[in-house]
Amino acid sequence: MVRPKRSQQHPNLQVAIKVVAKNQIAEHGPAALSLRAIARELGITAPAIYNYFPSRDDLVTTLIVDAYHSLAETLAEAGDSEQNNHTEAILAGFRAYRGWALAHSAEYSLIFGTPIPNYHAPMEITGPAAAESMVVLIQAINGAFQAGELKLTDLPSALITMLQPWSEKLNFTGPLSIIRLALDSWAQLHGLVSLELFGHLAPTPEHGPVDPFFEAEIQAMVERMRTG
Repeated sequence: MVRPKRSQQHPNLQVAIKVVAKNQIAEHGPAALSLRAIARELGITAPAIYNYFPSRDDLVTTLIVDAYHSLAETLAEAGDSEQNNHTEAILAGFRAYRGWALAHSAEYSLIFGTPIPNYHAPMEITGPAAAESMVVLIQAINGAFQAGELKLTDLPSALITMLQPWSEKLNFTGPLSIIRLALDSWAQLHGLVSLELFGHLAPTPEHGPVDPFFEAEIQAMVERMRTG
């Protein structure tokens, strides 16, 4: 029997490779990612993968960038759904962050979990993608501030020194206190989501979802932004 050509087996082989790679990560963790195992599952030779991803690290970098883009798009869409209420847009973004993490646990683990042994992310590639979500959050918080919905506090000199590079990196010309609120809320949000995702937030699995606790916490986060 004549074997189908690669294009007939997988019309979009690049996408198929990434799908199998994400399944591998979800099942075995990022460190177990293997180009040869992907090739076996797709029924192709390893050199066929090298046409798209010359090394495992190139594939990992692509998956990381895709994950960051997906997260940022999800946050932006959530904020756009609440254009007439800036603080609600912030809350929608928080909920979307959690929703994305729970629905894309493999990607979340890839970008925020344990580093992959011997992999060093090329910051010139992954850095701009990683910044996209922070830009969305800063824009939402700045919009609420410009609308008079938030109260900013003065910053000590040590924080100014720390936050100024963030302002330059993200090309944000507004008050540095906005960046502080974004970093502070992201740290709390990330902590909540990571604890839930990795099974540490509920005392036992039988206690079910932690939605009420998450909602109470993000409401408290926004309230702190309102009162300064």
